[in-house]
Amino acid sequence: MAESLYFRSSTVRCIDPPYLSVLNKMRSLINGDRVAMLERDYSGFYIDGRWQEPDSRAYQDVISPHSEQVIGRVPSASEKDIDTAVSAARQAFYNTDWKTRPVAERAEMCERLASLIAERRPEFRDLIIDELGSTWFLADVYQSTAPTLHWNYHAAAGRRTRFAELRESDMTSLAGGAGGTIVRYATKSLVFKEPAGVVAVLCAYNFALPCVGQKACPALMAGCTIVLKVPEQNPLAIFALGDLISEAGFPPGVINIVAAGAESSQYLVEHPGVDMVSFTGSTAVGKRIGQSCAERIRPCVLELGGKSAAIILDDVDLDKIIPTLVGISVGTSSGQSCVCMSRLIVPRTCYEELAEKLASSFGALKVGDPHDPDTAIGPLISRQQRDHVIRLLDEGIAEGAVVRAGGKIPDHMKQGWYFEPTLLTDVTSDMSVSQEEFFGPVVVMIPYDDEEEAIRIANDSKYGLAGCVFTSDTSHGFEIAKRIRTGVFSVNTFAADFNSPFGGFKHSGIGREHGPYAIEEYLQYRTISIEPDEEMPAEVINGIEWQEPPF
Repeated sequence: MAESLYFRSSTVRCIDPPYLSVLNKMRSLINGDRVAMLERDYSGFYIDGRWQEPDSRAYQDVISPHSEQVIGRVPSASEKDIDTAVSAARQAFYNTDWKTRPVAERAEMCERLASLIAERRPEFRDLIIDELGSTWFLADVYQSTAPTLHWNYHAAAGRRTRFAELRESDMTSLAGGAGGTIVRYATKSLVFKEPAGVVAVLCAYNFALPCVGQKACPALMAGCTIVLKVPEQNPLAIFALGDLISEAGFPPGVINIVAAGAESSQYLVEHPGVDMVSFTGSTAVGKRIGQSCAERIRPCVLELGGKSAAIILDDVDLDKIIPTLVGISVGTSSGQSCVCMSRLIVPRTCYEELAEKLASSFGALKVGDPHDPDTAIGPLISRQQRDHVIRLLDEGIAEGAVVRAGGKIPDHMKQGWYFEPTLLTDVTSDMSVSQEEFFGPVVVMIPYDDEEEAIRIANDSKYGLAGCVFTSDTSHGFEIAKRIRTGVFSVNTFAADFNSPFGGFKHSGIGREHGPYAIEEYLQYRTISIEPDEEMPAEVINGIEWQEPPF
Protein backbone atom coordinates (compact mmCIF):
# COMPACT_ATOMS: atom_id res chain seq x y z
CA MET A 1 0.00 0.00 0.00
CA ALA A 2 1.41 3.35 -1.02
CA GLU A 3 2.11 5.53 1.99
CA SER A 4 0.75 8.65 0.28
CA LEU A 5 -2.61 6.93 -0.18
CA TYR A 6 -2.77 5.01 3.06
CA PHE A 7 -2.11 7.69 5.65
CA ARG A 8 -1.05 11.28 5.34
CA SER A 9 2.57 11.86 6.31
CA SER A 10 3.31 14.91 8.45
CA THR A 11 6.59 16.48 9.45
CA VAL A 12 8.69 13.91 11.30
CA ARG A 13 12.08 14.76 12.73
CA CYS A 14 14.61 13.34 15.13
CA ILE A 15 14.09 14.45 18.71
CA ASP A 16 16.10 17.49 19.75
CA PRO A 17 16.11 19.57 22.98
CA PRO A 18 12.61 20.39 24.35
CA TYR A 19 12.60 24.00 23.17
CA LEU A 20 8.85 23.97 22.54
CA SER A 21 7.94 23.78 26.21
CA VAL A 22 9.91 26.98 26.81
CA LEU A 23 8.25 28.75 23.87
CA ASN A 24 4.81 27.69 25.00
CA LYS A 25 5.41 28.97 28.51
CA MET A 26 6.48 32.30 27.01
CA ARG A 27 3.33 32.40 24.91
CA SER A 28 1.18 31.74 27.97
CA LEU A 29 2.78 34.71 29.73
CA ILE A 30 2.35 36.96 26.71
CA ASN A 31 -1.28 35.93 26.17
CA GLY A 32 -2.40 37.01 29.61
CA ASP A 33 -5.96 37.52 28.42
CA ARG A 34 -6.37 33.84 27.58
CA VAL A 35 -6.94 30.86 29.84
CA ALA A 36 -4.12 28.60 31.04
CA MET A 37 -2.73 26.36 28.35
CA LEU A 38 -2.81 22.61 28.14
CA GLU A 39 0.51 20.86 27.52
CA ARG A 40 1.77 21.07 23.94
CA ASP A 41 5.16 19.41 24.07
CA TYR A 42 4.99 15.64 24.65
CA SER A 43 7.96 13.32 24.94
CA GLY A 44 6.08 10.07 25.46
CA PHE A 45 2.93 8.06 24.76
CA TYR A 46 0.07 7.36 27.14
CA ILE A 47 0.26 3.56 27.41
CA ASP A 48 -0.83 1.21 30.18
CA GLY A 49 -2.08 4.02 32.39
CA ARG A 50 1.05 6.20 32.34
CA TRP A 51 3.29 8.27 30.10
CA GLN A 52 6.02 6.06 28.69
CA GLU A 53 9.20 6.98 26.88
CA PRO A 54 8.91 5.83 23.27
CA ASP A 55 11.20 3.47 21.46
CA SER A 56 11.14 5.84 18.50
CA ARG A 57 13.49 8.82 18.44
CA ALA A 58 11.35 10.71 15.94
CA TYR A 59 8.59 13.20 16.59
CA GLN A 60 5.91 15.08 14.67
CA ASP A 61 5.73 18.87 14.62
CA VAL A 62 2.31 20.40 15.14
CA ILE A 63 1.90 23.40 12.81
CA SER A 64 -0.65 26.16 13.41
CA PRO A 65 -2.84 26.53 10.29
CA HIS A 66 -3.17 30.22 11.15
CA SER A 67 0.44 31.23 11.84
CA GLU A 68 2.28 28.40 10.05
CA GLN A 69 4.45 28.20 13.17
CA VAL A 70 5.35 25.11 15.19
CA ILE A 71 3.15 25.13 18.31
CA GLY A 72 3.80 21.66 19.69
CA ARG A 73 5.14 18.20 19.09
CA VAL A 74 4.46 14.56 19.86
CA PRO A 75 6.56 11.44 19.37
CA SER A 76 6.03 9.42 16.20
CA ALA A 77 5.59 5.74 17.01
CA SER A 78 7.79 2.94 15.78
CA GLU A 79 6.39 -0.55 15.25
CA LYS A 80 7.77 -1.46 18.68
CA ASP A 81 5.75 1.38 20.24
CA ILE A 82 2.62 0.08 18.51
CA ASP A 83 3.41 -3.41 19.85
CA THR A 84 3.65 -1.98 23.37
CA ALA A 85 0.31 -0.18 23.10
CA VAL A 86 -1.51 -3.18 21.64
CA SER A 87 0.03 -5.47 24.26
CA ALA A 88 -1.24 -3.18 27.04
CA ALA A 89 -4.72 -3.17 25.54
CA ARG A 90 -4.75 -6.95 25.17
CA GLN A 91 -3.55 -7.43 28.73
CA ALA A 92 -6.36 -5.19 30.00
CA PHE A 93 -8.98 -6.99 27.91
CA TYR A 94 -7.95 -10.63 28.20
CA ASN A 95 -6.27 -10.76 31.60
CA THR A 96 -8.23 -8.37 33.82
CA ASP A 97 -11.88 -8.02 34.82
CA TRP A 98 -12.50 -4.97 32.57
CA LYS A 99 -14.89 -6.67 30.15
CA THR A 100 -16.87 -8.36 32.94
CA ARG A 101 -17.16 -5.37 35.26
CA PRO A 102 -20.71 -4.14 35.89
CA VAL A 103 -21.63 -1.72 33.14
CA ALA A 104 -22.42 0.91 35.79
CA GLU A 105 -18.75 0.96 36.82
CA ARG A 106 -17.61 1.57 33.26
CA ALA A 107 -20.27 4.25 32.89
CA GLU A 108 -19.09 6.03 36.05
CA MET A 109 -15.55 6.28 34.68
CA CYS A 110 -16.81 7.69 31.38
CA GLU A 111 -18.95 10.22 33.25
CA ARG A 112 -16.00 11.29 35.38
CA LEU A 113 -13.95 11.82 32.24
CA ALA A 114 -16.81 13.87 30.78
CA SER A 115 -16.78 16.09 33.87
CA LEU A 116 -13.01 16.54 33.72
CA ILE A 117 -13.20 17.57 30.07
CA ALA A 118 -15.97 20.04 30.92
CA GLU A 119 -13.89 21.56 33.71
CA ARG A 120 -11.12 22.35 31.24
CA ARG A 121 -13.34 23.25 28.31
CA PRO A 122 -11.88 26.76 27.82
CA GLU A 123 -8.38 25.30 27.66
CA PHE A 124 -9.46 22.68 25.14
CA ARG A 125 -11.21 25.39 23.13
CA ASP A 126 -8.07 27.51 22.86
CA LEU A 127 -5.87 24.52 22.05
CA ILE A 128 -8.25 23.38 19.31
CA ILE A 129 -8.29 26.88 17.79
CA ASP A 130 -4.50 26.85 17.70
CA GLU A 131 -3.88 23.36 16.31
CA LEU A 132 -6.95 22.94 14.07
CA GLY A 133 -7.64 26.53 13.05
CA SER A 134 -11.26 26.11 14.14
CA THR A 135 -13.09 29.40 14.53
CA TRP A 136 -13.58 30.59 18.10
CA PHE A 137 -17.34 30.12 17.81
CA LEU A 138 -17.21 26.54 16.55
CA ALA A 139 -14.46 25.59 18.99
CA ASP A 140 -16.56 27.02 21.83
CA VAL A 141 -20.00 25.59 21.02
CA TYR A 142 -18.96 22.27 19.46
CA GLN A 143 -15.32 21.18 19.40
CA SER A 144 -14.76 21.62 23.15
CA THR A 145 -18.35 20.96 24.27
CA ALA A 146 -19.49 17.92 22.27
CA PRO A 147 -16.86 15.63 23.86
CA THR A 148 -18.56 16.02 27.24
CA LEU A 149 -21.92 15.27 25.63
CA HIS A 150 -20.64 12.14 23.87
CA TRP A 151 -18.97 10.65 26.97
CA ASN A 152 -22.08 11.31 29.09
CA TYR A 153 -24.51 10.15 26.41
CA HIS A 154 -22.85 6.83 25.67
CA ALA A 155 -22.39 6.16 29.39
CA ALA A 156 -26.15 6.58 29.79
CA ALA A 157 -26.84 4.47 26.69
CA GLY A 158 -24.57 1.76 28.05
CA ARG A 159 -26.53 1.64 31.29
CA ARG A 160 -29.67 0.92 29.23
CA THR A 161 -28.11 -1.69 26.96
CA ARG A 162 -29.21 -5.29 27.44
CA PHE A 163 -26.11 -7.46 27.32
CA ALA A 164 -27.94 -10.78 27.76
CA GLU A 165 -31.38 -12.25 27.14
CA LEU A 166 -33.15 -15.58 27.54
CA ARG A 167 -34.76 -16.86 24.34
CA GLU A 168 -37.23 -19.75 24.44
CA SER A 169 -39.48 -20.90 21.61
CA ASP A 170 -41.11 -23.83 19.84
CA MET A 171 -40.88 -23.34 16.07
CA THR A 172 -42.41 -26.71 15.13
CA SER A 173 -45.48 -25.04 13.62
CA LEU A 174 -43.23 -23.05 11.30
CA ALA A 175 -41.85 -26.36 9.96
CA GLY A 176 -45.32 -27.59 9.03
CA GLY A 177 -45.75 -29.48 12.29
CA ALA A 178 -42.84 -31.82 11.70
CA GLY A 179 -40.45 -32.46 14.54
CA GLY A 180 -36.75 -33.10 14.61
CA THR A 181 -34.22 -34.87 16.78
CA ILE A 182 -30.93 -33.71 15.31
CA VAL A 183 -32.20 -30.22 14.49
CA ARG A 184 -34.48 -29.24 17.36
CA TYR A 185 -37.32 -26.80 16.62
CA ALA A 186 -38.05 -26.25 20.28
CA THR A 187 -35.20 -24.24 21.78
CA LYS A 188 -34.01 -22.59 24.97
CA SER A 189 -30.91 -20.38 24.85
CA LEU A 190 -29.10 -17.57 26.55
CA VAL A 191 -27.84 -14.92 24.15
CA PHE A 192 -24.96 -12.76 25.30
CA LYS A 193 -23.62 -9.59 23.70
CA GLU A 194 -19.88 -9.57 24.25
CA PRO A 195 -17.21 -7.00 23.45
CA ALA A 196 -15.26 -7.31 20.21
CA GLY A 197 -11.91 -7.03 22.00
CA VAL A 198 -9.05 -4.62 21.31
CA VAL A 199 -10.18 -1.79 19.06
CA ALA A 200 -7.85 0.44 17.03
CA VAL A 201 -9.53 3.85 16.94
CA LEU A 202 -8.36 6.34 14.29
CA CYS A 203 -9.99 9.78 14.40
CA ALA A 204 -10.28 12.47 11.73
CA TYR A 205 -8.58 15.83 12.18
CA ASN A 206 -11.64 18.02 11.61
CA PHE A 207 -13.36 17.00 14.88
CA ALA A 208 -10.66 15.04 16.66
CA LEU A 209 -11.72 15.45 20.29
CA PRO A 210 -15.47 14.89 19.71
CA CYS A 211 -14.55 11.92 17.51
CA VAL A 212 -12.87 10.20 20.44
CA GLY A 213 -16.08 10.41 22.45
CA GLN A 214 -18.13 9.12 19.51
CA LYS A 215 -15.92 6.08 18.99
CA ALA A 216 -14.04 5.24 22.18
CA CYS A 217 -16.87 5.68 24.67
CA PRO A 218 -19.28 3.23 22.94
CA ALA A 219 -16.43 0.73 22.61
CA LEU A 220 -15.56 1.08 26.29
CA MET A 221 -19.20 0.73 27.33
CA ALA A 222 -19.30 -2.49 25.31
CA GLY A 223 -16.31 -3.71 27.33
CA CYS A 224 -13.59 -3.25 24.72
CA THR A 225 -10.14 -1.75 25.25
CA ILE A 226 -8.65 0.92 23.00
CA VAL A 227 -5.52 1.88 21.11
CA LEU A 228 -6.21 5.45 20.01
CA LYS A 229 -4.15 6.75 17.08
CA VAL A 230 -4.36 10.55 16.93
CA PRO A 231 -4.62 12.53 13.68
CA GLU A 232 -1.17 13.63 12.59
CA GLN A 233 -2.12 17.25 11.92
CA ASN A 234 -3.65 18.03 15.33
CA PRO A 235 -2.82 15.45 18.02
CA LEU A 236 -2.54 17.72 21.05
CA ALA A 237 -6.12 17.84 22.33
CA ILE A 238 -6.30 14.04 22.37
CA PHE A 239 -2.89 13.74 24.04
CA ALA A 240 -4.22 16.11 26.72
CA LEU A 241 -6.77 13.44 27.64
CA GLY A 242 -4.04 11.16 29.00
CA ASP A 243 -3.83 12.56 32.52
CA LEU A 244 -7.61 13.02 32.65
CA ILE A 245 -8.10 9.34 31.77
CA SER A 246 -5.98 8.36 34.77
CA GLU A 247 -7.79 10.85 37.00
CA ALA A 248 -11.15 9.42 35.89
CA GLY A 249 -10.06 6.03 37.22
CA PHE A 250 -9.71 3.94 34.07
CA PRO A 251 -7.54 0.88 34.73
CA PRO A 252 -4.13 0.68 33.04
CA GLY A 253 -4.24 -0.47 29.43
CA VAL A 254 -7.93 0.23 28.83
CA ILE A 255 -7.18 3.41 26.84
CA ASN A 256 -3.82 3.91 25.14
CA ILE A 257 -2.82 6.95 23.05
CA VAL A 258 -0.19 6.99 20.30
CA ALA A 259 0.80 9.16 17.36
CA ALA A 260 2.10 7.54 14.20
CA GLY A 261 3.07 8.20 10.63
CA ALA A 262 1.88 6.26 7.61
CA GLU A 263 3.86 3.04 8.07
CA SER A 264 3.21 2.63 11.79
CA SER A 265 -0.47 3.52 11.33
CA GLN A 266 -0.77 0.76 8.75
CA TYR A 267 1.07 -1.56 11.13
CA LEU A 268 -1.54 -0.80 13.83
CA VAL A 269 -4.47 -1.48 11.50
CA GLU A 270 -2.96 -4.80 10.44
CA HIS A 271 -1.64 -5.79 13.87
CA PRO A 272 -2.53 -9.38 14.83
CA GLY A 273 -3.37 -8.19 18.34
CA VAL A 274 -6.11 -5.84 17.13
CA ASP A 275 -9.61 -7.34 17.02
CA MET A 276 -11.49 -4.45 15.37
CA VAL A 277 -10.83 -1.09 13.67
CA SER A 278 -12.91 2.08 13.86
CA PHE A 279 -11.85 4.81 11.44
CA THR A 280 -13.10 8.24 10.39
CA GLY A 281 -11.39 9.88 7.44
CA SER A 282 -11.09 9.86 3.68
CA THR A 283 -12.68 7.23 1.48
CA ALA A 284 -9.30 6.46 -0.12
CA VAL A 285 -7.80 5.50 3.25
CA GLY A 286 -11.03 3.84 4.37
CA LYS A 287 -10.95 1.51 1.37
CA ARG A 288 -7.45 0.35 2.26
CA ILE A 289 -8.40 -0.18 5.89
CA GLY A 290 -11.47 -2.13 4.76
CA GLN A 291 -9.29 -4.30 2.54
CA SER A 292 -6.89 -4.97 5.41
CA CYS A 293 -9.74 -5.90 7.73
CA ALA A 294 -11.37 -8.13 5.11
CA GLU A 295 -8.12 -10.04 4.61
CA ARG A 296 -8.00 -10.68 8.36
CA ILE A 297 -11.75 -11.34 8.82
CA ARG A 298 -11.81 -8.38 11.21
CA PRO A 299 -14.85 -6.13 11.81
CA CYS A 300 -14.55 -2.43 11.13
CA VAL A 301 -16.55 0.79 11.33
CA LEU A 302 -15.71 3.22 8.53
CA GLU A 303 -17.11 6.76 8.54
CA LEU A 304 -15.82 8.21 5.28
CA GLY A 305 -16.30 11.00 2.78
CA GLY A 306 -19.34 12.78 1.44
CA LYS A 307 -20.55 15.05 -1.34
CA SER A 308 -23.80 16.02 0.29
CA ALA A 309 -26.61 17.76 -1.58
CA ALA A 310 -29.14 20.32 -0.43
CA ILE A 311 -32.22 20.28 -2.66
CA ILE A 312 -34.07 23.58 -2.84
CA LEU A 313 -37.67 23.26 -4.04
CA ASP A 314 -39.43 26.10 -5.85
CA ASP A 315 -41.92 26.79 -3.04
CA VAL A 316 -39.41 28.14 -0.48
CA ASP A 317 -38.68 31.70 0.58
CA LEU A 318 -35.06 32.12 -0.54
CA ASP A 319 -34.31 34.94 1.90
CA LYS A 320 -35.32 32.75 4.84
CA ILE A 321 -33.08 29.84 3.92
CA ILE A 322 -29.94 31.80 2.94
CA PRO A 323 -28.44 31.89 6.48
CA THR A 324 -28.99 28.14 6.86
CA LEU A 325 -27.49 27.37 3.46
CA VAL A 326 -24.38 29.37 4.34
CA GLY A 327 -24.07 27.71 7.75
CA ILE A 328 -24.38 24.12 6.49
CA SER A 329 -21.99 24.63 3.58
CA VAL A 330 -18.91 26.87 3.81
CA GLY A 331 -19.74 27.80 7.41
CA THR A 332 -19.24 24.22 8.58
CA SER A 333 -15.56 24.13 9.62
CA SER A 334 -14.64 26.12 6.50
CA GLY A 335 -16.10 23.26 4.49
CA GLN A 336 -13.88 20.68 6.23
CA SER A 337 -16.74 18.42 7.15
CA CYS A 338 -17.98 15.15 5.68
CA VAL A 339 -21.56 16.43 6.00
CA CYS A 340 -20.88 19.82 4.40
CA MET A 341 -23.67 20.61 1.90
CA SER A 342 -21.24 21.14 -0.96
CA ARG A 343 -23.85 20.66 -3.71
CA LEU A 344 -26.86 22.96 -3.96
CA ILE A 345 -29.50 21.61 -6.34
CA VAL A 346 -31.60 24.59 -7.40
CA PRO A 347 -34.68 25.13 -9.60
CA ARG A 348 -33.69 26.74 -12.87
CA THR A 349 -36.48 29.29 -12.34
CA CYS A 350 -34.74 30.85 -9.32
CA TYR A 351 -31.15 29.84 -10.07
CA GLU A 352 -29.78 33.30 -10.82
CA GLU A 353 -31.62 34.90 -7.93
CA LEU A 354 -30.19 32.42 -5.43
CA ALA A 355 -26.71 32.67 -6.97
CA GLU A 356 -26.71 36.44 -6.47
CA LYS A 357 -27.94 36.20 -2.89
CA LEU A 358 -25.44 33.49 -1.96
CA ALA A 359 -22.54 35.28 -3.65
CA SER A 360 -23.35 38.38 -1.61
CA SER A 361 -23.60 36.35 1.61
CA PHE A 362 -20.32 34.51 0.96
CA GLY A 363 -18.58 37.81 0.27
CA ALA A 364 -19.77 39.21 3.60
CA LEU A 365 -18.27 36.39 5.66
CA LYS A 366 -15.25 37.40 7.69
CA VAL A 367 -12.17 35.37 6.77
CA GLY A 368 -9.33 35.66 9.24
CA ASP A 369 -7.80 34.90 12.61
CA PRO A 370 -9.78 32.03 14.19
CA HIS A 371 -9.14 33.48 17.65
CA ASP A 372 -11.38 36.45 16.76
CA PRO A 373 -14.97 35.61 17.81
CA ASP A 374 -16.28 37.46 14.74
CA THR A 375 -14.39 35.26 12.27
CA ALA A 376 -16.65 32.98 10.21
CA ILE A 377 -14.07 31.28 7.97
CA GLY A 378 -10.81 30.08 9.43
CA PRO A 379 -7.84 28.42 7.72
CA LEU A 380 -7.70 24.98 6.19
CA ILE A 381 -5.73 22.40 8.16
CA SER A 382 -2.62 22.44 5.95
CA ARG A 383 -0.99 23.79 2.83
CA GLN A 384 -1.49 20.36 1.29
CA GLN A 385 -5.26 20.58 1.85
CA ARG A 386 -5.46 24.08 0.39
CA ASP A 387 -3.46 22.95 -2.64
CA HIS A 388 -6.00 20.16 -3.15
CA VAL A 389 -8.86 22.68 -3.08
CA ILE A 390 -7.09 24.89 -5.62
CA ARG A 391 -6.34 21.97 -7.96
CA LEU A 392 -9.93 20.74 -7.93
CA LEU A 393 -11.24 24.27 -8.41
CA ASP A 394 -8.98 24.76 -11.42
CA GLU A 395 -10.31 21.51 -12.89
CA GLY A 396 -13.85 22.76 -12.50
CA ILE A 397 -13.11 26.09 -14.15
CA ALA A 398 -11.46 24.27 -17.04
CA GLU A 399 -14.66 22.21 -17.39
CA GLY A 400 -16.80 25.35 -17.59
CA ALA A 401 -17.71 26.23 -14.00
CA VAL A 402 -17.93 29.95 -13.20
CA VAL A 403 -16.64 31.50 -9.97
CA ARG A 404 -19.41 33.73 -8.61
CA ALA A 405 -17.77 34.43 -5.25
CA GLY A 406 -14.33 33.83 -3.77
CA GLY A 407 -12.08 31.47 -5.68
CA LYS A 408 -8.72 32.55 -4.32
CA ILE A 409 -6.43 33.00 -1.33
CA PRO A 410 -7.59 36.13 0.59
CA ASP A 411 -5.48 39.18 -0.25
CA HIS A 412 -5.34 40.29 3.39
CA MET A 413 -4.10 36.95 4.80
CA LYS A 414 -0.39 36.85 3.99
CA GLN A 415 0.21 33.78 6.14
CA GLY A 416 -1.91 30.84 7.14
CA TRP A 417 -3.67 28.33 4.89
CA TYR A 418 -6.72 30.39 4.09
CA PHE A 419 -9.10 30.22 1.16
CA GLU A 420 -12.08 32.42 0.40
CA PRO A 421 -15.60 30.96 0.63
CA THR A 422 -16.29 30.10 -2.99
CA LEU A 423 -19.48 29.67 -5.01
CA LEU A 424 -19.39 27.94 -8.39
CA THR A 425 -22.25 28.24 -10.88
CA ASP A 426 -22.88 26.91 -14.39
CA VAL A 427 -22.07 23.49 -12.99
CA THR A 428 -23.37 20.15 -14.23
CA SER A 429 -23.53 16.92 -12.27
CA ASP A 430 -20.84 15.19 -14.33
CA MET A 431 -18.14 17.79 -13.58
CA SER A 432 -15.29 16.87 -11.25
CA VAL A 433 -16.34 19.65 -8.83
CA SER A 434 -19.73 17.94 -8.50
CA GLN A 435 -18.31 14.48 -7.93
CA GLU A 436 -15.12 14.93 -5.90
CA GLU A 437 -14.87 16.09 -2.31
CA PHE A 438 -13.24 19.52 -1.85
CA PHE A 439 -13.12 19.36 1.95
CA GLY A 440 -12.85 23.11 1.85
CA PRO A 441 -15.09 26.20 1.55
CA VAL A 442 -16.31 25.56 -2.01
CA VAL A 443 -19.95 25.01 -2.99
CA VAL A 444 -21.38 24.20 -6.42
CA MET A 445 -24.84 25.14 -7.70
CA ILE A 446 -26.49 22.67 -10.08
CA PRO A 447 -29.77 23.66 -11.83
CA TYR A 448 -32.73 21.34 -12.39
CA ASP A 449 -36.03 21.53 -14.29
CA ASP A 450 -38.28 19.22 -12.26
CA GLU A 451 -38.20 17.24 -9.00
CA GLU A 452 -37.38 13.96 -10.69
CA GLU A 453 -34.25 15.53 -12.12
CA ALA A 454 -33.37 17.01 -8.71
CA ILE A 455 -33.63 13.57 -7.09
CA ARG A 456 -31.56 12.02 -9.86
CA ILE A 457 -28.83 14.64 -9.43
CA ALA A 458 -28.80 14.22 -5.64
CA ASN A 459 -28.30 10.47 -6.06
CA ASP A 460 -25.70 10.92 -8.79
CA SER A 461 -22.74 10.46 -6.46
CA LYS A 462 -20.50 7.65 -5.29
CA TYR A 463 -21.08 9.02 -1.79
CA GLY A 464 -24.18 8.65 0.34
CA LEU A 465 -23.60 10.26 3.70
CA ALA A 466 -25.95 13.22 4.17
CA GLY A 467 -28.36 15.58 2.51
CA CYS A 468 -31.34 17.86 3.04
CA VAL A 469 -34.31 19.43 1.29
CA PHE A 470 -35.92 22.85 1.69
CA THR A 471 -39.63 23.16 1.05
CA SER A 472 -42.72 24.86 2.46
CA ASP A 473 -44.41 21.45 2.58
CA THR A 474 -42.74 19.38 5.30
CA SER A 475 -44.69 16.23 4.45
CA HIS A 476 -43.53 16.45 0.86
CA GLY A 477 -40.01 17.00 2.17
CA PHE A 478 -40.18 13.57 3.84
CA GLU A 479 -41.29 12.05 0.55
CA ILE A 480 -38.19 13.50 -1.10
CA ALA A 481 -36.00 12.35 1.81
CA LYS A 482 -37.06 8.71 1.41
CA ARG A 483 -35.85 8.71 -2.19
CA ILE A 484 -32.31 9.97 -1.51
CA ARG A 485 -29.70 7.25 -0.87
CA THR A 486 -27.97 8.71 2.16
CA GLY A 487 -27.56 7.56 5.74
CA VAL A 488 -28.81 10.83 7.23
CA PHE A 489 -31.14 13.44 5.76
CA SER A 490 -32.96 16.50 7.05
CA VAL A 491 -35.99 18.57 6.07
CA ASN A 492 -35.64 22.38 6.17
CA THR A 493 -32.42 22.18 8.17
CA PHE A 494 -29.47 19.88 8.59
CA ALA A 495 -28.80 17.97 11.79
CA ALA A 496 -26.44 15.11 12.56
CA ASP A 497 -28.65 13.85 15.38
CA PHE A 498 -26.45 12.56 18.21
CA ASN A 499 -29.40 10.50 19.50
CA SER A 500 -29.88 8.60 16.23
CA PRO A 501 -27.66 6.47 14.00
CA PHE A 502 -25.14 8.30 11.84
CA GLY A 503 -23.30 6.80 8.89
CA GLY A 504 -23.36 6.47 5.14
CA PHE A 505 -24.37 4.44 2.13
CA LYS A 506 -22.10 3.57 -0.79
CA HIS A 507 -18.57 4.98 -0.53
CA SER A 508 -19.43 6.96 2.60
CA GLY A 509 -18.76 4.05 4.87
CA ILE A 510 -19.78 0.97 6.83
CA GLY A 511 -21.45 0.88 10.24
CA ARG A 512 -23.10 3.53 12.39
CA GLU A 513 -22.17 5.94 15.14
CA HIS A 514 -24.30 8.12 17.47
CA GLY A 515 -27.25 6.97 19.51
CA PRO A 516 -27.53 3.68 21.40
CA TYR A 517 -26.79 1.91 18.11
CA ALA A 518 -23.13 2.94 18.36
CA ILE A 519 -22.52 0.48 21.19
CA GLU A 520 -23.92 -2.39 19.11
CA GLU A 521 -21.07 -1.95 16.60
CA TYR A 522 -18.58 -3.08 19.25
CA LEU A 523 -20.56 -6.13 20.40
CA GLN A 524 -20.62 -9.72 19.16
CA TYR A 525 -23.31 -12.29 19.88
CA ARG A 526 -22.73 -15.55 21.73
CA THR A 527 -25.50 -18.17 22.05
CA ILE A 528 -25.46 -20.86 24.77
CA SER A 529 -28.23 -23.46 24.57
CA ILE A 530 -29.63 -26.25 26.71
CA GLU A 531 -32.30 -28.90 26.16
CA PRO A 532 -35.66 -27.08 25.96
CA ASP A 533 -37.24 -29.25 28.67
CA GLU A 534 -34.48 -28.38 31.15
CA GLU A 535 -34.59 -25.41 33.50
CA MET A 536 -31.98 -22.72 33.29
CA PRO A 537 -30.03 -22.50 36.57
CA ALA A 538 -31.32 -19.60 38.64
CA GLU A 539 -27.82 -18.26 39.27
CA VAL A 540 -27.21 -18.15 35.52
CA ILE A 541 -30.37 -16.27 34.53
CA ASN A 542 -30.54 -13.94 37.52
CA GLY A 543 -31.21 -10.45 36.18
CA ILE A 544 -31.49 -11.59 32.55
CA GLU A 545 -34.62 -10.58 30.63
CA TRP A 546 -36.79 -13.12 28.83
CA GLN A 547 -37.28 -12.34 25.13
CA GLU A 548 -40.79 -12.81 23.71
CA PRO A 549 -40.73 -15.18 20.68
CA PRO A 550 -41.45 -13.42 17.35
CA PHE A 551 -44.60 -15.49 16.66
